Amino acid sequence: MARLTSRSSFLATALALACGIRAHFTLRYPAPLGAIEDQSTGPCGGYTPDLSTVETTDFHVGGDAIAVSTGHAQNNWLYRITTDDDLVSANWTQVYPIVIQTGLNAYCQPSVTIPEEFEGRKAILSVVGHASDGLLYQVRSSSEGRLWRSEWCAAVQFVPGEGSRPEACTNSTGVDASFENDAELASLVGDSQSEESDSPSSPTETPDGAASSTYGSLRGFGCLVTVTAMVLLGAGTMI
Repeated sequence: MARLTSRSSFLATALALACGIRAHFTLRYPAPLGAIEDQSTGPCGGYTPDLSTVETTDFHVGGDAIAVSTGHAQNNWLYRITTDDDLVSANWTQVYPIVIQTGLNAYCQPSVTIPEEFEGRKAILSVVGHASDGLLYQVRSSSEGRLWRSEWCAAVQFVPGEGSRPEACTNSTGVDASFENDAELASLVGDSQSEESDSPSSPTETPDGAASSTYGSLRGFGCLVTVTAMVLLGAGTMI
């Protein structure tokens, strides 16, 4: 009996950890880069890309999208860029006011503008999330849905004009956003391009966004039910 109880307790712990893992962040657009999973190490999870050789995504200085997804009910987002090779001592430029996202899953800011002096240059775009875990810089989900590599930085090439909205730029049902003061995030940048206003622009919700929210909620509920069942099974073996 003790062996069965121990086994069910182990499974419950493993499932609880799996549920907790999904409560981090993913960068959906621009295309993320990296190969090291260390969310507590900035700016790119310990990964140092070579701007002279890394593959880049075109990012339009007149306005382009940054899309993320989260398992936290509330997150603050910082968008920043640098053209420096040494990311640890880099001079980071904030390119949009700090945003607070309320609601689970997908959020997209469809029109982040870049100072014109960066046009034609390669840069690292870093998205930093501030939630209950503290500051998290990187995480990516594989096609199987498990976390496998760090991907909170993107290598971009700044091009003229305005970008078209990518498919990844959706908002999940119930997601809202507004500007927020966050001293911890603000300390990560040297200068700021954007001043705060009443609220950030937000894309219109799509059916894809609604489905994402529903799926995420059901998956979280499924984790809770499964863990509870394992705990009850462990208790039953002791009777």
